[in-house]
Amino acid sequence: MEAEKIRVIGRAFSILGHLARERRPLGVTEIAAAVSLPKATVYRILDSLESERAVLNRGGEYELGPVTLLLADAYRKQVGFAEAARPHLLNLRNETKETVHLFVYEKGEFYYLDKMESPYQVRMHSRVGGRASLFRLSAGKALVAEFSPLELKELHEPIPAEVAAQFPEIRARGYAVDDEENEKGLRCVGAAILDGSGRPRGGVSVSAPVYRFPPSLLGKYGALVRDAAVVISREISGFEEGLDAGGQSAG
Repeated sequence: MEAEKIRVIGRAFSILGHLARERRPLGVTEIAAAVSLPKATVYRILDSLESERAVLNRGGEYELGPVTLLLADAYRKQVGFAEAARPHLLNLRNETKETVHLFVYEKGEFYYLDKMESPYQVRMHSRVGGRASLFRLSAGKALVAEFSPLELKELHEPIPAEVAAQFPEIRARGYAVDDEENEKGLRCVGAAILDGSGRPRGGVSVSAPVYRFPPSLLGKYGALVRDAAVVISREISGFEEGLDAGGQSAG
């Protein structure tokens, strides 16, 4: 019985995840095919999710409900540095006129936490909340380059040799480069965000089509993203130290 309850939770999250990725109302048949479950099972799960306002039924088609907004907002506040980082993301976007991403690291996984689009027409396909690559994206490589032996054990797959070979240079200059590794036609520079204890928290990057981001700009944009990551790291460390001090005085 307990195993069945756990399986239902997993199925419910697979349905919610599919609705989040599609971003449009979907019928039961389409959802069932996408998550490889019987229609009757999907209908029962959707009915339960609807009663909790996790999904909404729009005339027989389903989309995410307001409870998911509450969860997303709570997570962003829990992470702690999304709001602190935003002015620096804005400065980066205004300085480069290119797309800027903020990432969060959680136990071996990397996620898009925030995104500021370029004003130009060609834009990135990335989505806030989507999973990101630690080994192909510049911000991911910059973060893993700072990992301790204990943190390396959290990773779900081994570090490719060609990525590990980049670590000394990444650490020396303070940023990493993604030269069409994650997506053809895109070039990115990214830097790591660490807390006051040097623990990995996330990363920040600037991305652009290669025709707008020639190799001659790598040094300039790399320095900008490195400096932004340093300031964000310093600010979140001060914020967390303030919380700790407040907690101690309250005790």
